[in-house]
Amino acid sequence: MTGASSSNESPIDAPSRAAQAVTPLVPAGDATLAPPPEAPEATTAAQTSTDRPRRIRTFESLIEVPALRWYLLSMAGNWSAMQMQQLTRGFLAFQLTGSYAALGGIELAAATPRIFLALTGGVVADRANRRLLLQVGQLVQAGLAAVLSTLLFLEVLRFEHLVIGAVVQGISNSFVMPSRQAMIPEIVGPARLMNAIGLNTFTMSTTRLMAPALAGVMIAAFGAQWVFATMTVLYFLAVVAMSRVPAIRATRTRPQAGGAGGGALRDVSDALRYLRAQRVLLLLLGMHMFITILVMPYQRLLPGFVAEVLSTDIDQAARRQGLLLTLTAVGALIGSLTVASLPNGFRGKLLLGSMALFGSALLVFSQLSLFWVNAAVVVVLGVGQAGRQSLQTILIQTHVSNEYRGRISSIQLLEDGIESIGIFAIAVAAGIFGVQVALAGVAVALIALAAGLWVFAPTYRNLA
Repeated sequence: MTGASSSNESPIDAPSRAAQAVTPLVPAGDATLAPPPEAPEATTAAQTSTDRPRRIRTFESLIEVPALRWYLLSMAGNWSAMQMQQLTRGFLAFQLTGSYAALGGIELAAATPRIFLALTGGVVADRANRRLLLQVGQLVQAGLAAVLSTLLFLEVLRFEHLVIGAVVQGISNSFVMPSRQAMIPEIVGPARLMNAIGLNTFTMSTTRLMAPALAGVMIAAFGAQWVFATMTVLYFLAVVAMSRVPAIRATRTRPQAGGAGGGALRDVSDALRYLRAQRVLLLLLGMHMFITILVMPYQRLLPGFVAEVLSTDIDQAARRQGLLLTLTAVGALIGSLTVASLPNGFRGKLLLGSMALFGSALLVFSQLSLFWVNAAVVVVLGVGQAGRQSLQTILIQTHVSNEYRGRISSIQLLEDGIESIGIFAIAVAAGIFGVQVALAGVAVALIALAAGLWVFAPTYRNLA
């Protein structure tokens, strides 16, 4: 997530280097593209044992790469706080406004900074100490949680404060997320990437298993202020654990001619030239955007769905929202461990299957109003969600050369900002037509997209 590149190349050299990065098609069925080769320096000591006899590989990377254990421990604290924030912020926004548009607006506020800062964050991720960037971002999040907790204790919190907090979070994530996504391949190397990303998703799913339920219970029993106070502690613990991960050398350490600003612009244009030459990577990034627009409304609209369709009072809504997110995480645990245990291969087919499974479960969920039946359905939702998330990340990261990893991750982050506009539109539609109709619509669209890619995009379907 490190081979060094020359920082004094001319603009004329950049296109040729991008062209050299293109990996030829492998003659296997319908045009399957192999991932680009990694530079020798990008490999780590963790790769040296990959030629030993194969065994059940579910926890292989966790056992053999100590740095990954500390990384995932830090992420466990980080994600636990984020899951508690997602439930609490959405719950407060809907209770303060009673508006689905407000739920979409919070997401849009968090995502808008990414549209303007994501590419800059990718350049920084390819130049700076990625571990340090993550720690700074975690400290910013800790400070933000402490401020919101204080406002709640003083009973002066307004919806506008939640919006400002979402903007601050979006600015922080513009620099943190490219580094976070780029670190795992550097920690474990390409041979263990599928296993490590499966375990990364497993860790995220484990936090979803406990953190939302804890947040729901805490809101009902003690108040939302104690949730934000707990988040502050979790972010500080994440900073401490991340300090045990070895610092990873940046891929680009010196600005190019023209100063830091000129070098940054050249880095961005260089990455875009590289991306234009990578046909399958372009397809993966494009589909990532459309798929996420259809997947994310489930989580973003859940506070309103639970309050209007599945609950009779505020406290019950808080508890039931937490329980549904926890049961979603149970399914995600199953899905992520399955991905971590699979050999390399058939990733495109598995991704499309995960999309279809998620869409089918979401369609059923949206039309039911029996809480315990819905609770069973969200377990299936979690399986599809984890499979889709893990496989999308694996496919994108294995088709990126290490030198461009941070900048390509920042393009994903830029897409996330654009996706939020679509999610906001779906949230507005939920307010007009009803949340059940809106969720059913995105479920049908997701199923249709998976079927269309299977039939009309053999390159995507046959990615291995």
